[in-house]
Amino acid sequence: MGDGKTDQKGNLNDEQRLTLVNMHKTFLEALRHREQEILRFIAILAPALGGFVWLLKQSLTNECESYVFIVGTLGIQLFLLLGAVYSLALGYNFRQITFQLAKLESEPCLDISQYMLNGWPRRPEKFAKRYGKYCTPPEIIKVFWLAFIMVIIGITITVTCLVFKKDLFTTNEYEGILLIGWGVFCCIISLIAPIHYGHKIKDHADKEPSWEKGKASC
Repeated sequence: MGDGKTDQKGNLNDEQRLTLVNMHKTFLEALRHREQEILRFIAILAPALGGFVWLLKQSLTNECESYVFIVGTLGIQLFLLLGAVYSLALGYNFRQITFQLAKLESEPCLDISQYMLNGWPRRPEKFAKRYGKYCTPPEIIKVFWLAFIMVIIGITITVTCLVFKKDLFTTNEYEGILLIGWGVFCCIISLIAPIHYGHKIKDHADKEPSWEKGKASC
């Protein structure tokens, strides 16, 4: 059993099992690193929100040109859109790691799935069913994804209200419509992007054979 190969029954030798244990540990550490990305979300959200408040104040007091407000607001909404998509991409990576962990914990590999929480998906079809249509991030990241969307909506609503109060707004209606349309576009992209990541999860799950012992190898 020390030759680096599985036996005729497909059981793992000690070297392979140790390798899988180390892989499992590495993936768990990767999950913890994903959870530590919170500071990056704050570094995106706080300046964007503060920047819009400053632009709004400057615009309402006529201390800046209209194009400054327009370009600044468009840039801030784009910045928030990138933050929302980044949080979704990070969430997708998180799901992929848990998917790999589930395979390592399954019967053909370490065979420790019975020690995992029953609520977690343990089979490819379970992952496809739960995340295959709309893959949102885990809760610790989902909070920021929703925060990015809410700030985009808040900015768009604020601009919409100001467009109809021309005496408080330094741009004309066409420029206001541009800002509103761009905000709606950013919001829609942020909300439909999970469909893309869901399809990616489903594609990976569909390519996996059964993880039951005897039907697949690790």
